[in-house]
Amino acid sequence: MIGALNYFLCPHMILSDEDLKTLSIFLPRVNVMETIRRASIPQWAQDRFPGWSVLQGDYLVARIVSCLEGYRSFAQVHGGPGGILGFLNSVFEEIDEPRYRIQEELRGKSRREDMVQKEIIQAALFLEIARELDEKELEIESGYADLSAMEQEFRDIVGIDDDTESAEARLTPALTHDTNGFLYMLPKRIEGWFRLFSLQPVQGRPVFVACLPEVVGEALEMIRAGCEQSGKEFSTSEYLLGTIPGVGKLGQKQFQTLIEAPGMPELLSTCHSELKNIIEAAAGNEDRDELQAGSRSLQSSFERLCGKCEADLGGKANLRLAVVENVSFADAARFLGASAGFTAGDWPPVFLSVQKSD
Repeated sequence: MIGALNYFLCPHMILSDEDLKTLSIFLPRVNVMETIRRASIPQWAQDRFPGWSVLQGDYLVARIVSCLEGYRSFAQVHGGPGGILGFLNSVFEEIDEPRYRIQEELRGKSRREDMVQKEIIQAALFLEIARELDEKELEIESGYADLSAMEQEFRDIVGIDDDTESAEARLTPALTHDTNGFLYMLPKRIEGWFRLFSLQPVQGRPVFVACLPEVVGEALEMIRAGCEQSGKEFSTSEYLLGTIPGVGKLGQKQFQTLIEAPGMPELLSTCHSELKNIIEAAAGNEDRDELQAGSRSLQSSFERLCGKCEADLGGKANLRLAVVENVSFADAARFLGASAGFTAGDWPPVFLSVQKSD
């Protein structure tokens, strides 16, 4: 296996402030996919979360922007379930003649070139609209958090105990989402993300990072289904790597002070290195005893990190690793939506996920 580990946020294209801080703790660097807009990363985090542009050429970007404006206009007039993202999905599933024809943007191309370009444009359009949906989701979450803080302040002022069961103490319904918008049309997001991922040569050995465990579950199911159709054996190795500190709720100044505290940079570097060793060992099918020893060392580092961060103030999160066995990375990526001609080196599909605890 040649090349360094290269971490990619998958399949989302935006991170909350909480996720930025959490991932900063246990990963040295995470690439965030860009299509027609730059990644929305605050200044303090741009070195750790560089934007990774997948579209080459201003002409292609201009055509995608043109199509996006056309779809927005059409969706505003005709509407439909699921808003513009649901509208795009229904259009893309039409085999014969989409109502708003991308082909008109591609005249002069051969049929094969037309189909390839159409797939790229469809994926970019879908992910860009999904990103807008996620941005709105973060705004809603922020609003709920502000309302919850105001309610808690009121309860403290009037002396209502959080453990009180009386009906009078239950001032409002729980201020939470009924559904998680980041999971909306998740398989389609994954397909579009890997379609664009396959446009660029694979740099290093990719590790796909998900801030929601459901992402990894869906990706593994898609790979399993692809293996079943192709007659390939499917199996995975999954590991609970340990508990990481939930620093996401810290203020920016508090977080910056924390990661720059004496001894903290060295501890973070140790966690990054030990995590890298575990991933490489798991992907290389190394001896189980060695894996367990490495896992204990990593968990010990995480425990020291939690102690340093006083993680009880911000909750904790479990870090999980999944490695797909018996399937090449190129095949697995194709099952997830990558182009048929996509090639990759001798490295299995590797997924990291973060599961936050309350």
